Amino acid sequence: MTGSGPRPHRHRVLSCMLAFAVILLFSEAAAAGDAAVALDKPRLAQAPEPLCFCWNGGRKIAEGLKSCIRTTQGPRVATCGRVVNMMSWDVSETACPES
Repeated sequence: MTGSGPRPHRHRVLSCMLAFAVILLFSEAAAAGDAAVALDKPRLAQAPEPLCFCWNGGRKIAEGLKSCIRTTQGPRVATCGRVVNMMSWDVSETACPES
């Protein structure tokens, strides 16, 4: 039973040494005084909405505007709009006026 006496003391000493080492490491890091450096530029939480267009005959048509487009049923009035995240034409049954 004499061998069990020094062990609690040894564990206490090792625990104290470990705690001291951790405190020493943190104090050296804090004493360095180097400012944190960002690796990447800050990003916006949400990117600004880009301007979206549909194309008709080589011309850009802004979202929400109407244009006369060619279809298999002839020229029809269509509205430039968004379907999920893609620009698309919403073709109506209205024929384009003759000019």
